[in-house]
Amino acid sequence: MQRRSTAALILPAALALAACGGGAPGAQRGAEPVFTPAATDSCGATAYSDRIGKDHKAFDFSAPDRPLRIIGPDMAMTMDYNPARLNVDIDGQGRITRIWCG
Repeated sequence: MQRRSTAALILPAALALAACGGGAPGAQRGAEPVFTPAATDSCGATAYSDRIGKDHKAFDFSAPDRPLRIIGPDMAMTMDYNPARLNVDIDGQGRITRIWCG
C-alpha cells in the first residue's frame, strides 16, 4: 500500500515540473537573437527574418487570415501547435529575438 501512495504523489509532481519547462524549443535566455524557420515556413516567418534584433513596435506583423502571437519574456502561452500562426518572441526591451511558426 505504501508503494502505491508514493507513486500517486510522484507522478503529479513530475508532470508539474515538466509543464514548467524552458519555453520554446531552441530559445535560451541571454542567448544571441536567432531566426528559426519552420520546416515548411507555413506562416511566412522567413519574410520577417530581417527584423531580428529590432524593436517589435516598429513593425506590423498582422496579415489577413493569419494568427499572430507576440511573446514577451516569462509570458504564459498555450502549447497548441498552429502551423499558420506567426510567433514573435521579444526580450525585456521589446527587441525581437525570434520569429517562428507554430
